[in-house]
Amino acid sequence: MGSMQYKSLEMYEIPRVVVFGPNAINKVPEILSKINLNGLRGLILIGPHFGKHLLDKIGCRICDVEEINELSPEGIISLANKYANTADYIIALGGGKIIDFGKALAHIMNVPYVSIPTIASHDGIASPYVSHVLQVDLNKYGIGKVHKSPIAIIADTSIILEAPRRYLLAGVGELVGKLIAVKDWEFAVRVKGEEFSEYAAALARDSALIALRNGSKLRVHNEESVRIVVKALLGCGVAMAIAGSSRPCSGSEHLFSHAIDILAREKGFRPALHGEQVALGAIMMAYLHGMKWRKIRTFLQGLNIPVTAKELGLDRDIIIEALMMAPNVRPERFTILSTGLSRKAAENIVETTGIA
Repeated sequence: MGSMQYKSLEMYEIPRVVVFGPNAINKVPEILSKINLNGLRGLILIGPHFGKHLLDKIGCRICDVEEINELSPEGIISLANKYANTADYIIALGGGKIIDFGKALAHIMNVPYVSIPTIASHDGIASPYVSHVLQVDLNKYGIGKVHKSPIAIIADTSIILEAPRRYLLAGVGELVGKLIAVKDWEFAVRVKGEEFSEYAAALARDSALIALRNGSKLRVHNEESVRIVVKALLGCGVAMAIAGSSRPCSGSEHLFSHAIDILAREKGFRPALHGEQVALGAIMMAYLHGMKWRKIRTFLQGLNIPVTAKELGLDRDIIIEALMMAPNVRPERFTILSTGLSRKAAENIVETTGIA
């Protein structure tokens, strides 16, 4: 008898409690006791513009509150030192920057964190990872890969509904990007023999399809459309936890968005929202993959999600530069862009797809 070949051990953390719907925030005290955090000392992070009026609803009796004005590794490390011996858990109440801040802080301090998103513009609300640009900044301070799933997610659709519609539409753009991410992953499996998780890929792809199938419902800004987007983004977070990486949810379309963020920092212009950049990237990468890119563009246009650089206030040259720079943003991540694009090819993509 030959010896059996076992696959390596897999281990992943997924949130223990997920509550979403109108007035979900009123459930915070109940959830804290359900996950045995009640009676411990918490640290609540809020943004500068939003969140103060929600503190009462969280009903945390022994909590410190910190207002976060910017997302920086220095700020995260400084709070980690300040609360090293006092905070037993963290509540991140806010948008993407606050949730990334809370996630990184919880990772460094090795304490649980609760995600309470106030917008649904990206899948960071449920994923174990922080944005690529923040991770690169943290690496410079000797902080390795942040890997921290929220112990609980409380997504109050009535709060998320109050946020400008642009954020929700960016969330839809983020979801559409999953079609490309999964395609890139499958491509890497064929070309590089990369490990593949069928379940994680299916979950990510389905999250995109939920958005695509509900186009007419998403045209209306109401609790139902918020719920559709939030539910799908939560699925993405779980897909990443299962895959043990951001692979199922982040491919060439994300590398393109990261490249714009890096260029924005270097050249001093303001990037668009992450999900908006991902949506632009998705159209171009779908074209490169030989997918039905026009269908994706039409779907986005139908929701008034920007499909040109101009609509996002981005320069044509920036788009071309970002396309050429994208493969080097994460050289280890093999995508359709990994062979590298010539400037001529990049110009051709931008023109053919009508991006700029």
